[in-house]
Amino acid sequence: MSRGYWRVVQDEVNEALDASEQRGMCLCVKSDRTKRLLDRRAKAGDVVAPFPHAYARTNYWKSLSPSAQALYVIRASAALHPTWVFCGTSAAIAHGLQVSEPDPSTVHILDTRDGRGHRGKHVVRHPVRTDDVGKFEVVAGVKVTPLGTTIADCLRTLPMPAGLAVADSALRDHGLTREDLARFVQAQPRARGSRQALQTIGWADGRSENGGESVARGIMIELGFCVPELQVLVGDPAHPGCEFRVDYVWETSVGRLIFGELDGAAKYADRGGTGEKVSGKALLAERRRESRLTLCNASIMRFSFEEAKNRPFFRALLERYGVPRRTTSTDIPRDFAV
Repeated sequence: MSRGYWRVVQDEVNEALDASEQRGMCLCVKSDRTKRLLDRRAKAGDVVAPFPHAYARTNYWKSLSPSAQALYVIRASAALHPTWVFCGTSAAIAHGLQVSEPDPSTVHILDTRDGRGHRGKHVVRHPVRTDDVGKFEVVAGVKVTPLGTTIADCLRTLPMPAGLAVADSALRDHGLTREDLARFVQAQPRARGSRQALQTIGWADGRSENGGESVARGIMIELGFCVPELQVLVGDPAHPGCEFRVDYVWETSVGRLIFGELDGAAKYADRGGTGEKVSGKALLAERRRESRLTLCNASIMRFSFEEAKNRPFFRALLERYGVPRRTTSTDIPRDFAV
């Protein structure tokens, strides 16, 4: 084929990539001709193929958060497979719930074929009765399980810290209560994982600002430490009337405060994962903020999300700072029930 022909095809593909970005999804490709061209560009690193027959420009893809990447793939796979109903973490992302470390290349869907479900490289099929497939909503342009079902499924199947991120965001962003979450779970009280789900709900707190903070708190809980107060406003001793917000606060038996801050320098050295550097003025303001916090008779413990996931390290860090441990049964919520 002539160079002129391929140049025309490339122009068509670029226009299609532009249009898919505007629609918030990966480019869906069914034509073998276009797929061969995009596979060639993927080998060169110009585009990525996170899902079969779905493509995105590499630079644009890298500018997206993992949740946004996952939603782009979900929309593309829905366009390729219009009958699919998404569930689990895929439905949670579509509903706008916080999902910890989503895998953008994998989608979760309902499956009625053999009742056993199946996990493939890119598609996880969850068994469901045929009658339940019709119980879906259209959210973010795709068919998904209803919000309550989605929350209950995630709380039953995810590890507690990741489930806590879902529960916290349901309270914070959807205006739900813990009683609401418990009712979602108790709609199927005998389903596997219901006990864990109710325990997770007992720890849920809508004051958590994001999924990373929720997961870190969940790990603290599983390690046996006291639950901190969240997003506490602390007065600036040098400027009465001004306040700082602190991620986590513990009070020790001797009256000394411990301030916990997630992600330290990383959260202001790089904004939103886009590579946009924050000014030296902002870094100076953060250092000044931290120096003022030390006037509050408090220790300041900074840690990253990766450090929180390293449990031996995180346990030693919490102990080193003197974070108190839970000592009585009253510190542990019973299964949440209504």
